[in-house]
Amino acid sequence: MPKKLIITADDYGESKDINERIIKCFLLGAISDISILAVGNAFSHAAELARKHNIKNIGAHLALTGPFKALSGGIEFPGSYGAFFAKYFAALINKNRIYEEFKRQISRIKNAGFTITHVNSHQHVHMVPGILKNVLKIMKEENINSLRFPLERMSFLGKAQDPPAAARNILLSSICLLSGGLLKSSGVKRNDHFIGHARALRLKRADFISAVSGLEEGLTELGCHLKDDEEERFLCDKVFLDTVKKNNIEIVSY
Repeated sequence: MPKKLIITADDYGESKDINERIIKCFLLGAISDISILAVGNAFSHAAELARKHNIKNIGAHLALTGPFKALSGGIEFPGSYGAFFAKYFAALINKNRIYEEFKRQISRIKNAGFTITHVNSHQHVHMVPGILKNVLKIMKEENINSLRFPLERMSFLGKAQDPPAAARNILLSSICLLSGGLLKSSGVKRNDHFIGHARALRLKRADFISAVSGLEEGLTELGCHLKDDEEERFLCDKVFLDTVKKNNIEIVSY
């Protein structure tokens, strides 16, 4: 089985700086997919920039957390991942409101002229079983066929060296396993492997090189954020791109 790699930049639309870094890397071929944040403060700038470069296919980066304002009434985003889960599992967040909010986010992206090729979410909240049901329902309604499955393997050494990352990895892995059956029965397409959650926002050159050097067979998605110049340099680095080629990895998109 061949090795295929999707390199996705999330948070497109969060700020003008992030938008410009993502577009630069996309045009250089250093990333193969973009996920746009409909609630981002720079969404309009992101849409205009994408249109300028004739980018029509894009992913929906759904959000229920973070410093963003909901598009629908009756729901407020908790500022943190922990706060969201505390509210969600205490039944303080109405699932119907989540459906309405996600529908509005999808509509805003489509109304901006994009074809949505895949769905993922800010902090991977789409994998929570009750939320995933809403996401899959919307995907069927909107004829979107691919979804990120952010189950990431983390070595024992990696867990020992970074306990906070290990805790995040265990939590997300548990949620992914709980939702695995629902996702499988839905028939939507998904990646086989994922890289980028355990060290989210802190990926270094060595992480990128190690990731592609040890890539497994099948389809792997590497998620990145491009929140600073450092990550942009790593992705666009000739050493990284050469490592991809040397390992006979095909860079693809959703």
